[in-house]
Amino acid sequence: MKATLAFLLAVAVANTACAKQIPAPADAVPAPVAIGAKPPAPVSTTPEWTSTPVAPIRPAERLGWSETYALENGKASAVIVPAIGRLVSFSSADVPSLFRIDEWCRGKLPSNPGDFFNAGGDWIWPVAQSRWPSFSGSGNDWPPPAVMADGPWDCSAWEDAEGAKCAMLTRKYGAPLHIIISRLFRLEPDSAELVVRQRIERTEPSDIPVVLWNVSQIAKPDAVALPVAADSRFEGGLRTLTASGPAPGSLSDCGDVRIYTVTPGGEVKLGGDSPRAWLAAARGNAVIFECAAAGNMPGTPPDGGCVIEMYSNEGLGYTEIETLGPEVALQPGTILENTLRMRLATLPADAAPCALADTGRALAGEAPAAP
Repeated sequence: MKATLAFLLAVAVANTACAKQIPAPADAVPAPVAIGAKPPAPVSTTPEWTSTPVAPIRPAERLGWSETYALENGKASAVIVPAIGRLVSFSSADVPSLFRIDEWCRGKLPSNPGDFFNAGGDWIWPVAQSRWPSFSGSGNDWPPPAVMADGPWDCSAWEDAEGAKCAMLTRKYGAPLHIIISRLFRLEPDSAELVVRQRIERTEPSDIPVVLWNVSQIAKPDAVALPVAADSRFEGGLRTLTASGPAPGSLSDCGDVRIYTVTPGGEVKLGGDSPRAWLAAARGNAVIFECAAAGNMPGTPPDGGCVIEMYSNEGLGYTEIETLGPEVALQPGTILENTLRMRLATLPADAAPCALADTGRALAGEAPAAP
């Protein structure tokens, strides 16, 4: 186990640590990218990150959807479905995709425009849920307002000059949000890490603050690791965001990480304010790790300052791992950016109770826990 963790730590340190600022793509414009072209960049406050297309990646039918884009490099594979604006699969040779994509929803689209399509995968919300009642029409915070409901995104995919496989998802949201969202997925030639550069650009005046809030729906995980801050504003480092908290015995203390074990019939949402901003979910010995780098603008994250959240509903068969940036009152022509990183790993066969915490720390490039 020590050798496994040492290897994971070496890999993580070789990559940029999640908690540090990571430059976002100044030329990741919200439009399909023509092969060989490099369009002008919108306003950005972060250093330029370039990706010059040299060869197209063509769409193909997968998982029942007629148009999907696959980023593959021999070590990992990511599948994107523009029709629903989601990353539906991320896997490697050793780790299957842990995203929930049920058989009933494969190849399907929302039956009614404006409805939430609970298809699973990974997606992004541009507005904090606490603000949905102000423009939902019903005054409720669920389901999502019609303007935010699932719909088609523009997509183009290419191999760049460095051999990385890339795909750009973009979508324009009308009144009252007046924003364009871009998600640039990048899989390096020799890496099993998926990097997602994200931005929201405001196109017209709006009083509604925006946020980069990622949600990944994991199918039937066994456990989730959440880091906690020693100086957290929340008792014990986590805030309960549902009416009832974790079932007795379902939350384990692994030093500066808490492990939530999914319990039969359990439904709970937890939030944390640790600036480490990562989560890891495990099913069997397969692990998916996600972390969000600090963005380009200051602000307070939603739900009292939560930068990570977990919603687990054992009855529905999934758990969501979520990263949240600051809420920002964007002005027209300005952009909010951050970077999401996804990594895959395996737990040792003889994993100790806190092995998931150890693996999460290693994938985040952190030092091992003190003995």
